[in-house]
Amino acid sequence: MTKNSQTCDRAFVNTFCWQHLFRTQWAEANGFLIIRAFINGERRAAYIIVSQKETPSYSDILPALEADAAEFGQPLTLMGLSEDECDTLQRQLPGQFFFDKNRDFADYVYKAEDLKTLKGRKYAQKRNHVNKFKSLYNYHYEAITKDNISECLQLEESWISQHAEDESAQSEYITIQKAFQNFEALGLLGGALYVDGKLVAFTYGSAIRNDIFCTHVEKGDIHYEGVYQMINYLFAQHLPEQFTFINREEDMGLAGLRKSKTSYQPAMLAYKHTALKLNDEMKDIIQVWKRCFGEDDPSIYTFLSRYYFNHCTLMEKVDGHVVSTVFMIPCQTRFGLAAYLYGIATLPEYQCQGISSKLIKEMLDRCRENGAVFTFLIPADEQLNDFYAKLGYQRTQTYAIFESDMDLGTGDTKKDRIMILPFDESFQIEYLSETLECRPML
Repeated sequence: MTKNSQTCDRAFVNTFCWQHLFRTQWAEANGFLIIRAFINGERRAAYIIVSQKETPSYSDILPALEADAAEFGQPLTLMGLSEDECDTLQRQLPGQFFFDKNRDFADYVYKAEDLKTLKGRKYAQKRNHVNKFKSLYNYHYEAITKDNISECLQLEESWISQHAEDESAQSEYITIQKAFQNFEALGLLGGALYVDGKLVAFTYGSAIRNDIFCTHVEKGDIHYEGVYQMINYLFAQHLPEQFTFINREEDMGLAGLRKSKTSYQPAMLAYKHTALKLNDEMKDIIQVWKRCFGEDDPSIYTFLSRYYFNHCTLMEKVDGHVVSTVFMIPCQTRFGLAAYLYGIATLPEYQCQGISSKLIKEMLDRCRENGAVFTFLIPADEQLNDFYAKLGYQRTQTYAIFESDMDLGTGDTKKDRIMILPFDESFQIEYLSETLECRPML
């Protein structure tokens, strides 16, 4: 979209092909390209804004975007910002936004030459996989054209049949169909790998800018040993020489995907920053947390940018100002959906009035209605154990392990033993082991 773009969010192909999921719309106004998308399970309207000028003037467009976000009952959220764009926004509108960068959504950017050659000790294992594939199979490589798109779709349909219950896989299938239907018009480049005349892998992508190519999709039949390493290797070799970097998108916090992408030794991680415009309610929450927890600004801002949603938040207000908060973070666990209660705080002058108990009980009803198997929390100190026990929570010897780049515990892992309240009568505390692995859901 611009000469400085380097992340997959700025690839038109992604904007176009994923519009069914994010309800994407775009417009041009006051020298900006504006893309509105609904993120976090369609719970938040967020905007990518790309200036057509060398130095953007954000005040020319942000009032209109803030009004648009207000129609959805939400604060203004800008996403996909580069560090330079964040600096410009902060310089032009000081103190009006706070910023977050999430490791889960940082793009992996590699030197094209590294992926083409796999030279050096750091790529020894990758070379071994490629050489094994070469020795085992009678293979050939072709560019994707209208003549073999149907074969690629057949492979994708076979893959989908094995992941029928995965909603994200189903959504990706729609995206792939749309890409293949508009392959030439979108300027896509792709590669297909065959063994004995049978398609076993395909991949495709598009240019983000003149020197950066973005790989959007890569699919292979894992019954063929080394198939993913081979298609990656061959596709890099067949890309035009103008592309000196290859962006292979983010890992979304998935441990297996992170391990795989990291193993290719990225030249850099391209972070996408989120900016959330402060409103009076957020300012109140920040003051409550500072007084109750002594939290530093960055951790509060990071949390609010990710979990400040109506369905995750309950507050008590006095004279229009927040005096007490309870937040809920949905988490995937091996037992199913769980609800983690966090940020339970009441200003000292309003404590001992039953406010926190009331909010917690309301949140528990909400968690139960949303299908959580259990809810859990981590007391900030031992003195709170009795308080939570009166609400039905039971003490455990289990530590919560969060798959997140922010600390969602107490700050001291030795104190992060959970208290738990089951909603499902079949769930027994004894099922828990020493640790409970939790994947927070944005």
